Amino acid sequence: MAAMGISVLGFCSCSDNDAPGIDSSVSASNAIRFAANTELASRAGDITTNTLKDFYVYAYTRTDGVPELFMDNVTVSKSDNNTWTYSPIKYWPADQTVDFYAFAPAWVGESGPLKPVPYYNYPGDEDIVYAVSPDLTGNTDAPNAQVVFNFRHALSKVTVKMSSTNENLKVKVTNVVLTNIMSRGNFNFPKVSTSQTIPSETTTPGAVSENSIGKWTDQNTRTGYILHMSQDQGEIIELTSTPIDITLHGDGIGSQYMMPQPLVWRSNGSGNDTYITVMGSIYDAKTGDKLWPNENTPPENISEGSTNRDGLMKFPLSTSKLTSWIPGCHYIYNMVINANDEMGAIEFGSPTVDSFVDIESNYQ
Repeated sequence: MAAMGISVLGFCSCSDNDAPGIDSSVSASNAIRFAANTELASRAGDITTNTLKDFYVYAYTRTDGVPELFMDNVTVSKSDNNTWTYSPIKYWPADQTVDFYAFAPAWVGESGPLKPVPYYNYPGDEDIVYAVSPDLTGNTDAPNAQVVFNFRHALSKVTVKMSSTNENLKVKVTNVVLTNIMSRGNFNFPKVSTSQTIPSETTTPGAVSENSIGKWTDQNTRTGYILHMSQDQGEIIELTSTPIDITLHGDGIGSQYMMPQPLVWRSNGSGNDTYITVMGSIYDAKTGDKLWPNENTPPENISEGSTNRDGLMKFPLSTSKLTSWIPGCHYIYNMVINANDEMGAIEFGSPTVDSFVDIESNYQ
């Protein structure tokens, strides 16, 4: 796209260490008690320390290295007095350690977290988190001892913003889709604690132990995630110089939580390339004449079935520095659409003016 800018920002989540308390009625016993924290700052839809109301726990003891189920998908809920409760109460086993696995919402199936967890991500409108606290004993001599989970985001978050700063053009956007995104895969829980927090939003998950970050494997089933779809002419977006968050614009599906995966751009939007498809048209702001698509636009970039005979623009999700989405990172794509190579608009360069030629006549 000529005169089009796209920039990508990535932020990885940090966490807040202020966790809800424990029910004092069981603080003197050897009952297993829970607390939790996750990312504090958020936008709508994110699971945070403040919005986390329930999580689910599998726990295992070990005999000769073989895990034995101790807690089977137990629901732990935040009570009105800001404590975490569950029923029936479980007690620390004597002379054994316990490995705890937690997650929210209920996205882990009956097979539990010790095996790869199959996951289907469509429509991508739900945040999911996980936590691991292994090798724990009762430690009943400590006051108010508890299992404290630090939850991490298992998915990547994607935001698409769009604008146009060319006052001579009117850019109208009908649909926006994330194309060829893999929607199915297996999540593998880490085997070590997730208690080590990511220090700042500018830090990648590499700042903590790589072994403590869950891994996605066997990604498959490429899907188009609809960020915006105009059902009628009134829902078509006209871009301005103020960026619009397409991800949350209007009554869209709200797809923004994507499965981490490699990003590919090899063949200009063909095959398995991953990209943003923008369906729309570009007009002259003064005359209203349609400038794009036009007779110069390749057939594969024209949406013949659309009411306005819109064109299709393709923007790669990968960049020279960004070749994959990583769990717990927020990727912000800023797209500025000001022209198109196929528009054929007449433009004027810097003018030059010939100097006067001196012709001198002398009279006496």
